Amino acid sequence: MNHTVQPGDTMWSIAARYGVTVDAILRANNLTNPNYIYLGQNLIIPTSGGYPYPLPIPIPTPQPQPQPGAGLAQRVARLERQYTVIEAELDRQIQRINRLEQRVRRLED
Repeated sequence: MNHTVQPGDTMWSIAARYGVTVDAILRANNLTNPNYIYLGQNLIIPTSGGYPYPLPIPIPTPQPQPQPGAGLAQRVARLERQYTVIEAELDRQIQRINRLEQRVRRLED
């Protein structure tokens, strides 16, 4: 059986796909280094002791997507903390203004 190297193929993924060892593919193709394969290369896949057909490529299981509103509680809590900080700064500024107004009144008297 033959396999043409496709983008993303590695010797290990090809071996797993056909149910043979990397070493068996290397021997069948007179190769010494499993890292030296290239796109379009035609590889002989030994079938003795392996599957005579390619194994199906597993389809990845979809990962659950975040639910609408996920993280909303954290965002609300962050905004509440920011609001508290701004409110405290506003109170400080109001107190400063009041003290300045008192000084101005004393100076006017």
